[in-house]
Amino acid sequence: MFLVNLSLGEFLALFGAVSGAMVALYLLDRSRRRQVVATLRFWTAAEHPVESRRRRRIRQWPSLLLQILALVCLLLAVAQLRWGSPDTSSRDHVLVLDTSSWMAARVAQGTLLDQARTGALAWLRSLPSGDRVLVLYADALATPATAFADDRKAAREAVIRAHAGPSALRLRDAVEAAQRILKLHARRPGEIVLAGASRISDDPEGWAPPANLRLLAVRGDPDNVGLRRLALRRSPVEPDLWQIFVSVRNYGSQPRTIDLGLQFGGAPAGARRLRLAPGAEQEGAFEYRTRAAGWMEARIRPGDAFTADDRAVVEVPERKPVTVAVCSAEPELLRPLLAANPLIEATFLPPARCAEAGAAAIVILDRVAPQPLPQGHLVWIEPPSDRSPARVRARAADARIERWRTGHALGAGLRAQDLRLESAMVFEAAAGDVAIAETAQGAVILARPATSSRPARQVIFGFHPMRTALRYELTTPLLFANVMRWAMAESFRRYELQAAGVGAITVPVEPDLDTASVRVQAEDGRELPFTVQEGQLRFYAGAPGRVQVTAGDRAYAYSLTLPEVAGTRWEPPDGIRKGARAASTGVASASDLWQALAVLGGLLLLIEWFLFGRARDGVRRVPALPRLLRLDLRGRFRRMQRPVRRAS
Repeated sequence: MFLVNLSLGEFLALFGAVSGAMVALYLLDRSRRRQVVATLRFWTAAEHPVESRRRRRIRQWPSLLLQILALVCLLLAVAQLRWGSPDTSSRDHVLVLDTSSWMAARVAQGTLLDQARTGALAWLRSLPSGDRVLVLYADALATPATAFADDRKAAREAVIRAHAGPSALRLRDAVEAAQRILKLHARRPGEIVLAGASRISDDPEGWAPPANLRLLAVRGDPDNVGLRRLALRRSPVEPDLWQIFVSVRNYGSQPRTIDLGLQFGGAPAGARRLRLAPGAEQEGAFEYRTRAAGWMEARIRPGDAFTADDRAVVEVPERKPVTVAVCSAEPELLRPLLAANPLIEATFLPPARCAEAGAAAIVILDRVAPQPLPQGHLVWIEPPSDRSPARVRARAADARIERWRTGHALGAGLRAQDLRLESAMVFEAAAGDVAIAETAQGAVILARPATSSRPARQVIFGFHPMRTALRYELTTPLLFANVMRWAMAESFRRYELQAAGVGAITVPVEPDLDTASVRVQAEDGRELPFTVQEGQLRFYAGAPGRVQVTAGDRAYAYSLTLPEVAGTRWEPPDGIRKGARAASTGVASASDLWQALAVLGGLLLLIEWFLFGRARDGVRRVPALPRLLRLDLRGRFRRMQRPVRRAS
């Protein structure tokens, strides 16, 4: 006989405290109290109060005994008294169920996951009744599905409702997680049981599995040829041309010939036949020209047992050209600068028609200041002094540019120090203005960010770059490219689109990339954590969906629709136990008594109430339900405080 929930010391401490308080209530003496009566005619005043000296004793000891016995029964029920000896043979086990993407592959008996369920349920039935089981789902992450419990119902339900995920199995991480669970939460550690196909993505070299590992392997290893990657990149020369790269891998043990086809918006966009050796991977390159938005789909035929990687889809964005309106009396000076960029659609207007430039995204004002001003981003070139957006401090002749603000987007890549200007306006920078180019006299190029009153950006030139010697310098086209990119950064980003699998993703970036310009955003708007180290941007996406990565002037869109398929099959070393154990015929070595003790405690309280607690002042009452369920100490205390009537 032993206690489960309480130790013997804890039980005795609780019993002593509660029973002591109960005995103290029974030993309380009667006390005098003030009594209001109608008249004192029949009462005689006492000279001195009558003092009664007697020993305190318990008048109703049978009532106290019944309540103490009821208390003992209830405390033993709380402590979960068991008849027999403590069980030292039961163990706590962790069932690691492989829920990786490969478990969705079909075989003759359903899927690989169906086989794993059957083996796991058979192993659960073979366990002794006293053993506890925790179910752990394992793919790229190890996720507990249940806690340790004596009832097997939760474990069976967790095995039945398991489904294959999008990522590959990391066996070492899953087994190490199971070991930590046994070490921290198990009463007596048992086995770690792995039910799955054992196709893993981590390197098994140098890893020794634990001695308590048991393997419930599934039968069958179907051949598979699947898409590994679908990538699209916009041509830097022709914005309407998309360069497409498709990677296909043969995971099987036999050579395969497959047909790879591309479709855009349901229309054929390319096709190729590939012959793949066992374990080999090939890439196919395509080109497709479009300006419209749509879905680019890659598909391989014929299909196989694992259909999840036979198709990949990427959403292609629409190319929206940047509209630029040039208000100039000499449009031929600026036409070469704008015609060199294929992303720009320029419209040239005479100064008298500047009002027609209202719909343009960027407006270049060449030595004019129309009223009212257009709503787009403004590029001022030698504005009139009386209408200049920045105060003109002076006009410099034969000035040399001494400093460029290379840390700003407008000054990126500009380092020429020997550029001379025949004539230039020197500006006085206002609050918020940034000096991009400076001479000895002051700033000659200003950048004005957007404000609440005017949400458009402005660039102010104090000279005309195409009317000076700068027209022959490489600095001029770079400067104008920076101006266009700073005003409309979204339109000039270089896009790369990829269909890939969930998990850890690595993006190659420039080594000197400013991490402040990096954003990794999920489809629902959440910001994902990332690291940038040695020209590699890394982040983790654990669920299918789209992820947008912005890094400087580049944008990457990842469509995480392909499953992550592991290419390595783990071969267990000799000595690993396999298969479900034989069913145990043993019986439990102890029986629970708490139910009977709880009922007995309630009956004792009911008997005590009927014998000592239901008669009050000679009136018989039917007991209420709450009174049957509590100790009748309050009523006992009140009856003990009633005064003895004096003789009149």
